[in-house]
Amino acid sequence: MFSSHFPRLLRVLHSVVFAGRFWLLVSLSLAGSLCLFNGSTFPQTKPPSPNFDPLSKRAAEARDADRLEEAAALYAKALALQPKWVEGWWSLGTIEYDRDHYAKAALDFEKVIALDSSNGTAHAMLGLCQFELGKDEPALKNLLAAERLGVTKDERLRNVALYHMGLLQLRAKKFGDAKETLGHLAVDRVRTKELTVGLGLAALLLTPRGSPPEGTPGADVVERAGEAEVLLDSNEFDQAIQKYAQLTSEFPDYPNLHFAFGRLLLETHDTDQAIAEFQRELQRDPNNVNSMLEIAAVLRMTDPRGALNYAIDAAKLAPQLPFAHYLLGLLRFDTGDPAAAVPELEIAQKAFPQEAEVYFSLGNAYGRMGRKADAAKARAEFARLKAEAAKQPGPNIYGVQVRTLGKENPNQ
Repeated sequence: MFSSHFPRLLRVLHSVVFAGRFWLLVSLSLAGSLCLFNGSTFPQTKPPSPNFDPLSKRAAEARDADRLEEAAALYAKALALQPKWVEGWWSLGTIEYDRDHYAKAALDFEKVIALDSSNGTAHAMLGLCQFELGKDEPALKNLLAAERLGVTKDERLRNVALYHMGLLQLRAKKFGDAKETLGHLAVDRVRTKELTVGLGLAALLLTPRGSPPEGTPGADVVERAGEAEVLLDSNEFDQAIQKYAQLTSEFPDYPNLHFAFGRLLLETHDTDQAIAEFQRELQRDPNNVNSMLEIAAVLRMTDPRGALNYAIDAAKLAPQLPFAHYLLGLLRFDTGDPAAAVPELEIAQKAFPQEAEVYFSLGNAYGRMGRKADAAKARAEFARLKAEAAKQPGPNIYGVQVRTLGKENPNQ
């Protein structure tokens, strides 16, 4: 769990991983907190009460002297007089977080966000509170918002938010997203066992709950796979390939290890060897849907009919996986069967209503069938979503590359 001593005047949050715990240093003094709000104060609906200034001053003094219970009570009184005092809600939230009062802190950070919805730092802190409270879905939503909006100019807070986001994505079996999120930390030269294990879990499609016990061969495989992923994110490709090659030689039957190696080889553009690893995974497990989808995606450009067979099998084995239907729809269209492509693409469209590329493919299929009105509607939606994405750049539901969509193992 994310441990708890929140900083005092130059507040210390938990930061980047030491001895199995996260420790984060971030400046959150009163002057620093003003920077969280772009140096501005929010307009008040009425003049401050004459009691407000002395109360707020006493609250800050108590906070700075580590008299947190007293400070919390004084901030609460001051906020009752001035409920739109953003810095007050922020300070009260940090104090409650420091006291392990995560539910109370969450309410305070919600007040900050209500007054400033674009405050990424408040979204990050709310997400961390919700993580502690076991509210995974809203926690992930707020941590994603924090990454999109940005946090204070302190990479350590962002690193903590990213790590917890990655954990939440692992818990939700969003392995492709988790690999990308945790990979940002590796790119930023964060080097911890926790991060390495997280990357190994993402590569091998394992949740934290399904992580092998410490001291077992499985735990060794996970950590060494994570080390290879760190090397990949550091552009040390030869070493990463060497580490996976040794792992697959030692543990040829470990679930999803050949799959993970194949994905790494795709990152290095060695598609022939990547396909060979995916096929080795299928020899181990003939129903490995993820390997089927990877092969289909790779072969689509060179052998669409060969790719189609893999996509058909994947969609049959995992009818609940929208990406399987999306890829099958693309390949049906590529092989000259737009009528069969449309229902597959429509399944993908229902699952990913905000993904522009689905509408683009669907518009092409409608057009090929002569359904002009439907084609025009799909293309208009594609244009609208692309325009929105240009205004608000960020990872779409597929992640950075289409082939990373849907890597959550449907059988787990």
